[in-house]
Amino acid sequence: MTAIRRPRRLARIFTGAALAVGALLGAAAAPAAAADPNPVAAVTYQEVGDSVGVRVGLTQDGSFLGQVEFDPAAQQLRVLDTKNDDDTFYVHVSSTQGGAEHNLGTYSASGSEAPVDSVVKNLDLPKGTPLDIEVYDDAALTDYIGGARGTGSAIA
Repeated sequence: MTAIRRPRRLARIFTGAALAVGALLGAAAAPAAAADPNPVAAVTYQEVGDSVGVRVGLTQDGSFLGQVEFDPAAQQLRVLDTKNDDDTFYVHVSSTQGGAEHNLGTYSASGSEAPVDSVVKNLDLPKGTPLDIEVYDDAALTDYIGGARGTGSAIA
């Protein structure tokens, strides 16, 4: 009987190993839920006197999704979502004043039936304050798309 059990045991081991390898290969070949490429962020700057305005335009597969703008003259942050796709992007804004970073909030233009959803935030920053603008693909702010921060930040 031992001679019969060995082939069966080996067959079970090889079958189990083959199933495990197949499952691993299948999982590796399947696209992840977040595999969609992030939008492309094109950052442009405009000097306005001693200040610097920033525009972050977002496109994906040749389609314009929206933009984030900081207008230093008006001290306004504008978030525009131009695609009705039940999805949005999130903009985290912070400034550095007196060597300390200050969180100015996270904004998104939540989806509606309108062709363009927008949020306008009036900021009251001292002249010359650096303003970091970070655009994310998720509300948890873990999937960074692009922005203007550090030496490439906006300046109020």
